[in-house]
Amino acid sequence: MIQFVIGAAAGYVFGTKAGRKRFDQIKRGYQTAVNSPVTRSAVNSARKAIANRLDPNPRMREVKNLRRDDGSTVLEPDED
Repeated sequence: MIQFVIGAAAGYVFGTKAGRKRFDQIKRGYQTAVNSPVTRSAVNSARKAIANRLDPNPRMREVKNLRRDDGSTVLEPDED
């Protein structure tokens, strides 16, 4: 996402006759947005939410009264 924003800003600057002044304005806006505490908080929250959804060791529970012919058990996700 950040690369897209950088590319869009660079394309805008190089595609117009705004020059260095406009480039510096876009750069300051980008740095302000990226270094904002609100942005950092949103990024950290999103990372935590994604990490919780992509748990490599999901909690599983045995399905009662359901066995396979070979004697193995059937498992399903354990919801909190």
